[in-house]
Amino acid sequence: MARETDDTHLTRAPAAEDTRSDGERAEPVTPRALLVRRLGLAAGVLLAVTVYLLMPGEVPHPAKLTAATAVLMAVWWMTEALPIPATALVPLVLFPVLSPEVGFDDVGASYGNNIIFLFMGGFMLALAMQRWNLHKRIALAIVGSFGASPALLVLGFMAATGFISMWVSNTATAVMMLPIGVSVLLLVSQLREAEKEIEAEGTATQETDDERALTSSDASEVVKSKFGISLMLGIAYAASIGSLATIIGTPPNAILVGHMSQNHGVTIGFGHWMIVGAPIAVVFMLIAWLLLTKVLYKPEITEIPGGAELIRSERRKLGPISSGEVRVLLIFLLAALSWVFVPLIWRYLVGSTDDPPIGDAGIAMVIATLLFLLPAGAQRGVRLLDWEAAVKLPWGVLLLFGGGLALSAQFTDSRLTEWIGEVTADLGGLPVVLIVVIAAAGILFLTELTSNTATAATFLPVATAVATGIGIDPMLLAIPVAIAATCAFMLPVATPPNAIAYGSGYVSIPQMARAGIWLNLIGIVLISMATLTLAVWVFDLTY
Repeated sequence: MARETDDTHLTRAPAAEDTRSDGERAEPVTPRALLVRRLGLAAGVLLAVTVYLLMPGEVPHPAKLTAATAVLMAVWWMTEALPIPATALVPLVLFPVLSPEVGFDDVGASYGNNIIFLFMGGFMLALAMQRWNLHKRIALAIVGSFGASPALLVLGFMAATGFISMWVSNTATAVMMLPIGVSVLLLVSQLREAEKEIEAEGTATQETDDERALTSSDASEVVKSKFGISLMLGIAYAASIGSLATIIGTPPNAILVGHMSQNHGVTIGFGHWMIVGAPIAVVFMLIAWLLLTKVLYKPEITEIPGGAELIRSERRKLGPISSGEVRVLLIFLLAALSWVFVPLIWRYLVGSTDDPPIGDAGIAMVIATLLFLLPAGAQRGVRLLDWEAAVKLPWGVLLLFGGGLALSAQFTDSRLTEWIGEVTADLGGLPVVLIVVIAAAGILFLTELTSNTATAATFLPVATAVATGIGIDPMLLAIPVAIAATCAFMLPVATPPNAIAYGSGYVSIPQMARAGIWLNLIGIVLISMATLTLAVWVFDLTY
């Protein structure tokens, strides 16, 4: 009888092929999300028209149009009425159509800004590192050097995450590091369960991983542990903090560089930014580690037996380093050293005060070309990077850069910047320190609910216009706005690494908010201090 059933099963007709289009197979949007989109779509248009009509009559039409477009894009970005990269295309539609003196080519030039090619090259380098697992090998090497103490292990994970996030997107870094962290937590859970069994049975026999399976109660115990909370939050926060160190680490930094170059004639070199960004990242990382492991979520255990062996096991799984990894590592070092030292060599050895013949974007394109050109050595015809891998590049982020730069260019060209400066001139009586703190605090808490890139693209032109109006260097407000846009630690929706940590199940929203509010407040102080000291010194600012 059973055989007949099996034969019937074997001769059963195959399931019908799904002939629906990709659009028909798309997941429907939830009613709540659909409502938010529709409200955002309508509110954006309504507020844009209102702003245009309420602005004084002496303000020229191009300036009114730019202000209205900025409001429209801000609302659509915040509510995701359209996909965020699609909203970035709005300047290509509104400015040429509604402002006759603005040509399509004038607006389109912003979408080919050199900062976009810098980020494109950085993305391709990151994709090559991911393709050959170099980023994971580097991360495990860093983590493995910190020992088996829970607090030091958290520091090791944060250091590795922060370093990788300087070059690879913080989302990809968090996605890579979280599973390794979870492996450590599961090991701790298994060891705890084994200790309980030993105590209950009065025996020194301990089961191996192969002899017993992890139960659901183990996971719940880890979820409740402070070590689990500090490790998961440490990885998430380090992914954001580490990205502050370089121009290519986080989009707001790149938007700042593009905006200052395009609209204020200020060139921010890769090495110069690192002198400001790297100390902020290091100090902030150490403060976050101390806050998590010594104050808020101090681990209950003092040592993790087998923790170092687990990291070594993960490294062994990678096998010996491949020729592809070696070559990508060499190109990575070439890129990092070139970005830092080419401007210094050109200025101090060549003795020229002009910009070097090849800038940061040019170096990025050389690096990208080398990745496509050089063979990996592993298999015949395989290169370090091919187009199948490179096409995974986040093109939407590049469009977002273009939209933000196009909007900021119109702030200047339409003379909206001058009008904002005149309106805010009375703020000049306030202390500069207070103005910087207000700018950092406002953006930092706003970006808890909005895209950090969209926030930077929207408010950088406003910040520099206000700075010009009150008579201080535009960089004094642009820098805190850009840095604060990346520093969001309270909510899962604030940044992808936060969402990934929350989605792991080891951290609750109240636990994240408890740590995040302190880091937000510390971030405001740290950003303000760095702007008024390091940035003033590096960029020769006056106030």
